[in-house]
Amino acid sequence: MAGISIHYLPFNSKFTLPIPRPSISRSIKASVSSQPRKTRRRKQTQQQQQLKTAEDDGSMASGTEKVLRLVFMEELMKRARNADSKGVSQVIYDMIAAGLSPGPRSFHGFVVSHVLNRDNDGAMHALRRELSEGLRPLHETFLALVRLFGAKGLATRGLEILAAMEKLKYDIRQAWLVLVEELVRSNHLEDANKVFLKGAEGGLRATDEIYDLLIEQDCKVGDHSNALTIAYEMEAAGRMASTFHFNCLLSVQATCGIPEIAFATFENMEYGEDHMKPDTETYNWVIQAYTRAESYDRVQDVAELLGMMVEDHKRVQPNFVG
Repeated sequence: MAGISIHYLPFNSKFTLPIPRPSISRSIKASVSSQPRKTRRRKQTQQQQQLKTAEDDGSMASGTEKVLRLVFMEELMKRARNADSKGVSQVIYDMIAAGLSPGPRSFHGFVVSHVLNRDNDGAMHALRRELSEGLRPLHETFLALVRLFGAKGLATRGLEILAAMEKLKYDIRQAWLVLVEELVRSNHLEDANKVFLKGAEGGLRATDEIYDLLIEQDCKVGDHSNALTIAYEMEAAGRMASTFHFNCLLSVQATCGIPEIAFATFENMEYGEDHMKPDTETYNWVIQAYTRAESYDRVQDVAELLGMMVEDHKRVQPNFVG
């Protein structure tokens, strides 16, 4: 027996020593009974530490203040969205009475409530009050004011807001674009051109949409000079005029009674890059320029234009008959 290896013993051998295992039920009972004690001890320790910390640095008070401020802000923004400026003002007074100092977001809601009412005087009063408190208004607050002044055609007030933003080291490009667009939408095109050119001269760059909008609207009212100036600014900024822009200019040139101007524009397009080649609209405007001129042989000039169109642009067909 002494020479027999343990590896040759059968599994049910009486020489296999039983491995003692703890009772599953006892393990569960032990874990259940012991865990709450540790948890309770930890909770008691944490609570004692929190109370001590709260007494030392006032963190409990700051937590309460955050909750209270959140409640006030929810009510304030609700009233701001409803354009209830009096309600917003009352919430701000309630905040002060509760020992809370209104911040930039509180005054942003105050300004917005006036903006939604299109009350520019009330909005400016709210802004001045915020500044008098030594606060720095949010960028969104200035944007709301600029949008209001642009929509009401108050270009000078809008420029004053841009100047205030510059003093506070804000990037004014977005606000400038908003002001220009709102002035155009509110049919204050002359002011929009002035504000645009003032910003462009100061180094601000417009978006493609603003360039297109101004050139198109200037041409619609027959303001060829401003449209051309803005087109030059656009090209100086690195975006070349396209067929769309030339056609806008031609729409004005076609009615001036001097067809040579329209034909010169047409030739620039004819010998230019692919993005500025004449299309059907181009030929229509040039034909109109000749047919509306009283001192020219209209039939011959129009016939020559039609011949050029058929020869050089076989896929382009006229849809205007003079």
